[in-house]
Amino acid sequence: MEIFFEPHASLVDSSAIALGFFDGVHPGHQVVIKKAVDEARRLGVKAGVVTFRDHPRGLIQGKPPLLLTVIEQRLELFAALGVDVALVLTFSEELCRLSPQEYVEKMLVETMGAKSISVGHNHHFGRDREGDAELLTRFGEKRDFVVHAAPMVYVNGHEVSSSRIRKAVNAKDIELANELLSRPYCLRGEVVHGAERGRKLGFPTANILPAFNQLVPPVGVYAGRVKLDQSADHGAASGKCVPAVINIGYRPTFNNPLETAVTIEAHLLDFHGDLYDRMLEVQFLKFLRDEQKFDGLPALTAQIELDCLTARTFLLEKAERQEVL
Repeated sequence: MEIFFEPHASLVDSSAIALGFFDGVHPGHQVVIKKAVDEARRLGVKAGVVTFRDHPRGLIQGKPPLLLTVIEQRLELFAALGVDVALVLTFSEELCRLSPQEYVEKMLVETMGAKSISVGHNHHFGRDREGDAELLTRFGEKRDFVVHAAPMVYVNGHEVSSSRIRKAVNAKDIELANELLSRPYCLRGEVVHGAERGRKLGFPTANILPAFNQLVPPVGVYAGRVKLDQSADHGAASGKCVPAVINIGYRPTFNNPLETAVTIEAHLLDFHGDLYDRMLEVQFLKFLRDEQKFDGLPALTAQIELDCLTARTFLLEKAERQEVL
């Protein structure tokens, strides 16, 4: 997939594009993107996505929501859906001042050569969010492109939206969040050096440093998986998912007043290897318990052993049911 970060005339000769921020790339977004891909194949043009690097709400309201998927994750998901080219715009003051017609002319017609545009049912664009699917359709009649507006998507009776998924993650309802996403909620980050307390207890952990603008689940202990990067150092596990127990919190048992930042630590079950400085993807599958302060290390160790057993049992049962999420 080709990726561009600056618009300019005739960047793409002709395309069928999906338009949106697409945080999470959930099933509702997938309908919009797949429609663009299908139209591109039908018309014999490139399948494109026009999106933004950062959430527009950051400029408009001063405080953007924490993201379900950072731009690197979104681009990978776009490519997996068959997108040929992505235009990633910076939501600047200049862009924010464009009228709906100016935005369509400069970004979609002149830059992307749009022949077909797919949007969500509630998509808005242009200055003060004045543009919508109806206005876009009228522009299309004049500029020779067709518009496809996707309906709201429901999963098992639940309305699918990025805000609904964020709410589920913040409520520790990881299983609902995954159901609405159609895949496990995950954080991606580099493994950094920590105090190595887990290793001393017999439960070595990978300390993950995710993107600053991504939503981290609330403090607690979770069952999940860690996807290893491609490396010969991992042997047969290279590129695969390894069962894990994930702790997000402040490590209160150690009572260190200097440790005020939340840490994300993943203990990989049945894995031995050096993960420092590698990029890992931590997938959350189930909330197990809240973080606790224990009277001493023996009590903490016993609880970690129980957490590992609970996670193993849960993950084994999912595997037996052949569940992906």
